[in-house]
Amino acid sequence: MTELPGIASSVVTTLRMAMVVALVGVSALFGVVQPPGTASAASRAPGTPAHAVAAVPGPVVAPPRTPAAASPQAAPVQPQAQPDPADVVVSYFVALNENQFEAAWALGGKNISGQAYESFAASYFGTDHNVLSVVPVVGNDVTLTLEVTESNGSHHREAGTYTVQDGVIVSARTHRI
Repeated sequence: MTELPGIASSVVTTLRMAMVVALVGVSALFGVVQPPGTASAASRAPGTPAHAVAAVPGPVVAPPRTPAAASPQAAPVQPQAQPDPADVVVSYFVALNENQFEAAWALGGKNISGQAYESFAASYFGTDHNVLSVVPVVGNDVTLTLEVTESNGSHHREAGTYTVQDGVIVSARTHRI
């Protein structure tokens, strides 16, 4: 770092940080803020390649956007990708294991329980945890086996198929094995 005569290094550091904050503020004003999880050249350690991301607290500045090519028609909007059906079912059971009943309800518990939310949540209070094994996934159908451990230490196994549409479980067919 270049020393400035008569100015302490802490003041220089503070001035640099203020300059970064000012630039980030201006960038945000014009919509040029870098997405989370990426790093600008200014936030990388010296000698770190451009593709490496350093853990740096605070905001970072993104390079300016390149203007889109002018065209008489607007570009078609790409449909948002749907989550993988197996990921939805796994997330449902993770939510149940973590007693996040509202999340499980939203992931499809409301569609497959046949009961009101309060009854749905209460029905899992005796369950200690679930261990899930996804067998095959065919289209939107997720076939699985489930090892259920109750709070009293007892165990039972279930098998079934969960159908997922638009990122939500819409039906389930299960049985004890």
